[in-house]
Amino acid sequence: IQLKPVGQTGAVSFQHGINGYKGTVDVEVWSIAPNKPLEKQGTLTSDGNNGGGESQVLMRFDQIFGKERGQIPKYARIKSAKLKVVAFDPGTTVYVHRVFVPWTSAATWDGLAAGLTIDNVEASTVRDGFTFGQINMDRQSVEFDVTQTVQHWADGEQNFGWVFVNTGSNGWDFYSADWHELELRPKLTVEFETRSAPKSLASAKASLEPNKSSE
Repeated sequence: IQLKPVGQTGAVSFQHGINGYKGTVDVEVWSIAPNKPLEKQGTLTSDGNNGGGESQVLMRFDQIFGKERGQIPKYARIKSAKLKVVAFDPGTTVYVHRVFVPWTSAATWDGLAAGLTIDNVEASTVRDGFTFGQINMDRQSVEFDVTQTVQHWADGEQNFGWVFVNTGSNGWDFYSADWHELELRPKLTVEFETRSAPKSLASAKASLEPNKSSE
């Protein structure tokens, strides 16, 4: 496998079931069903008051960095990263926050200690993006600017995905990675420019290599 030359630009997209990509993980956690995994539902709900309890949505795109065609090179400069979902039900504004703790598709409300808290411990207080309130179409594409978070991952921080948090009690519903119509599944699109590894990492690697002059 040949690495892209430094300074070369590229664009990649990740959508479950498209071009062989199978790395999207998404799950809803709901305080009313605190121990029930809500994965593979086809649709997801972010709601501050879903039947009397909060619902959060966790989403992650795995296997997006690497040397293979269709992946983002490590240490790339992320020029743009957009997370697109297709919503089908009006609701109050939703914010997307970077997650700092590991989770799986079997995550539950109680398993996450009463959902995720936006406290810079479980999830970032910095908002990656937000909706513009009411959705006025049956199927409306909504984009979140997640450039900053994808840059953190490109620089070596661990990818734990995002959490969708509703600011009110009017639920906001969208299609998941398990929805049968592929084009309606969540999609991450990234534009990048290749860079060399940071000098600090290169120096650390060099210090671990044998000193041939002393052999």
